Amino acid sequence: MTNAIDIKALRGLAKRASERIDNPIIAERYEALAMTRLLKDPRNFRPARNTDITHAPQWAKDAHDRGDPLHVVRVNRASAARIHTVALRLAKTCKVAATDPMGRPDDLDTITAARKFLRKIDNANFDIVARKTLQYSRTLDRWEELSELLAVCPERSIVLLGGRIWHRITSVAALRLIGAEFGNCLARSTRTSAYGALLMNGRAQFWVLRTVAGAGLMVAMASTHTPVQFTEVKGPRNAPVRADDPNLVQLGIAIGVPAPPPIPDPPIPPGIAAAVLVARAPCMCRLCQPRLLRSRRTAI
Repeated sequence: MTNAIDIKALRGLAKRASERIDNPIIAERYEALAMTRLLKDPRNFRPARNTDITHAPQWAKDAHDRGDPLHVVRVNRASAARIHTVALRLAKTCKVAATDPMGRPDDLDTITAARKFLRKIDNANFDIVARKTLQYSRTLDRWEELSELLAVCPERSIVLLGGRIWHRITSVAALRLIGAEFGNCLARSTRTSAYGALLMNGRAQFWVLRTVAGAGLMVAMASTHTPVQFTEVKGPRNAPVRADDPNLVQLGIAIGVPAPPPIPDPPIPPGIAAAVLVARAPCMCRLCQPRLLRSRRTAI
């Protein structure tokens, strides 16, 4: 769009989108492509008003005096979303191209094609980049889905005295399913999310308690290396669980988490405490204290 007043908002949008891409050369090229696309999209502009021209630079005032049309940037949400979407696809394409073919021999052709495309990206326009990167981003998504199905720790079950069973969660995909079952944030787990990354990197262990029939009762999280306490314990829909819950204590004994100190009794309100002291005091009636009364009469 020609004669646009102050396009810094579009430059900032293109810059932020390109920051998703780790490869600096590819990121710089995409920033230029995104900026060109934003400038050509009429949805990102509106006609300038008199108030806009009053505060505009001199070149814009001169253009207005000549009768040239002037426009002001108004970033369109759909246009901005498109820029970020393609940037994310291109970032995934870079990851595919950086993958060692020796580890994925079945995808050698895809990796080679991604590298070839990136080498020639200077000859591509925005639409070509959007179309080509869609294929490679889907490839990376498929790889990540498969990796989330892989077990990252050995399976283990701990049978409790009451018949309930603790099962260790061994994959990100299983963690996500349990989150959906319990209705908590574990349902959004991925290999790069907070909980998923802790599991993938072997820094945390997750356990789910089930009945003999398979109903889920609680989920527990603890450090993998020398756990000193359970980091988080929740029931269905994030219901709280006491630290001294017998099921949790038995799991702690099995995996090396020390048992928590006993929870002290709640303090007694002053009024009730006074009533208890009065109730514990010896009764001074004749029936309860006959000897005391007889001794007093003798002394008189």
